[in-house]
Amino acid sequence: MLSIFELYSRLFNLSFPRKKFEYVSSKDKLFALNTSANTFIALIFTLFSCGPFICGIIEAFVNKSEISIEFIIAFSIVFLIGLLGIRHFLWLINGRQELTIENGELTLIKKGTFLTKPKTYSFDSVTNIRSAINDDNLSIMDKIQQNISLYRKVFFRQTLGQILFDYKGKTIGVFNDMNSKERSELIIEIMKLKKS
Repeated sequence: MLSIFELYSRLFNLSFPRKKFEYVSSKDKLFALNTSANTFIALIFTLFSCGPFICGIIEAFVNKSEISIEFIIAFSIVFLIGLLGIRHFLWLINGRQELTIENGELTLIKKGTFLTKPKTYSFDSVTNIRSAINDDNLSIMDKIQQNISLYRKVFFRQTLGQILFDYKGKTIGVFNDMNSKERSELIIEIMKLKKS
């Protein structure tokens, strides 16, 4: 019965296959990139959340002389929701995160959407680099919970955080769609730079 429920929980995470992970490492530099994760449900929801925004713009152009204060207030709310919906939709279909370690700094950049800015961390202060997921030793119940958690994260967040590190009392998560081998390889490469 749990196996059937586990298969059912995977249905919510069906998505367009756009997974890409690659890294280039040298003696004193590391560059890695990973594409955003998506689900069909999240794509449909964010696309529909853009609808009222587009309708409001069309309405404003069609009825220029009849725009009331109520319309402006309602459209302001719809504008904000639509803007966030467009931002997340673009991330789901086109987003990627890049990690660069160079000159004593770890930099994270999101590309493929708007209203993002690079985040820079002092590499010396980065500690406890680890994988957020241990797929190999999960029970069926844990896999079900992981699938549900992944569904919620894709729906509301841009970065799922499959690799974690601590920075000045905060836990920072990077990257979205990696298998255990890819996570291990990247952690090893980061740790090599920590030791050098």
